[in-house]
Amino acid sequence: MFRIGTMEQKMALGSKLTSAFPKFVADQKGTTAVIFALTVLPLLLTAGVAIDIVRYSSAKVALQSALDAGALAVAAATNLSTPARLAAGDSTFTANIEAASIGSAGVARNFDLADDTVVASASFDLPVGLMQLAGFTAMAVEAESEVTVPENKKAEIAMVLDYSGSMTEVLNGEVKYIAMRNAAKQLVNELADSNPTKVKFGLVPFSHHVWVTLPKQYVRGQTGSGNWTGCTQDRRYPDNLTDATPTSANASKWGQPIAAAHASSGCGAYVPNQLIVKPLTNDFAAINSQLDAMEPYAWTHIALGAEFGYHLLSPNAPFTEGASYSDTATQKIMVLLTDGKQTEPAFGPGPRTVAQGEQNLEKICDNAKASGITVMTIAYNIDDSATVDRLRNCTTDPAKDFFSVEEGENIATAFDAIKQQITAQIRIGK
Repeated sequence: MFRIGTMEQKMALGSKLTSAFPKFVADQKGTTAVIFALTVLPLLLTAGVAIDIVRYSSAKVALQSALDAGALAVAAATNLSTPARLAAGDSTFTANIEAASIGSAGVARNFDLADDTVVASASFDLPVGLMQLAGFTAMAVEAESEVTVPENKKAEIAMVLDYSGSMTEVLNGEVKYIAMRNAAKQLVNELADSNPTKVKFGLVPFSHHVWVTLPKQYVRGQTGSGNWTGCTQDRRYPDNLTDATPTSANASKWGQPIAAAHASSGCGAYVPNQLIVKPLTNDFAAINSQLDAMEPYAWTHIALGAEFGYHLLSPNAPFTEGASYSDTATQKIMVLLTDGKQTEPAFGPGPRTVAQGEQNLEKICDNAKASGITVMTIAYNIDDSATVDRLRNCTTDPAKDFFSVEEGENIATAFDAIKQQITAQIRIGK
């Protein structure tokens, strides 16, 4: 058995490898064989060690990820008995470790719950390859996790979902927006089932516009009382970075004209495609009905979606369904999903450009997090590394709140992980 990680362990490995060389060379006949052994064997062992350490690192990450998921499951299942919670954690761990192609039967694990804290550990022996030449048979892979059981809180969740034209593409045998829709509905239903009085959802379907109902006083060019309903782009910079209520200045209002680049795409498809902003509500049937009805259209304005997600969660007008930022009993969460990079120009201090939209997204995320909003993002089969990095950096905790769905992966898995993250932070059980 060999445990690797500390300096002493690495020195032990070097000592064993060194001592193996003379034994091998002593069995060779002739100068040529000796020279060959002295040159080839170290290279062979070095390559073998490198391969085994890469395998170890990969196994360590998989074990830690599975253990964290199991611990979160125990913490989240506050409506179950302690034995049932521990069983739920083990079941989640097993599903995750087997998905990583590591047989669960050979993995020792333990979940314990005491004083509102989940403590978990796991380990298994990873067989080595060429390191056997140095006398090693396996490396011990170990992981530990500790999660605090969440407080009893309410949740306000704004789902900011990409409904641009590329969401009609097929991934893993499913149309992307349909797979997203089904996963989002499952998130709504499972959290609502936990306790419908403690959860609210809002929807921001975005492409190059959003379609929304606003008081006329907050819309450029409108007069009188009552509401205005229609398409809008982002507000003028820097108001488009904040959750501040519009003032009497037109630059602070919505209803700004579409950028010339995509003027031909227009606004006509938003109502037929049901791409309508829905403020926070506990009318879960209405949320599910709209998710069923929405269909993609046109270009991508990620920053605009985040701007409205921020406003839905803000207590400031025009949307006042959200709790005060000072309400410590309510956790506000923005879930932002996109399948591509920004393609719509956005307002900034200079020209209206796509690059400005990318910068705006970063700042909106920063401001939302500063307001106490937990930001989670999903990169849905995105091949642009800069956009993926931007989404990762937008999150409150990149290690826990960023999810990437690639070829061969299921969007439902990402939404299920989001559910676990939410329920690990907020006790919403009955």
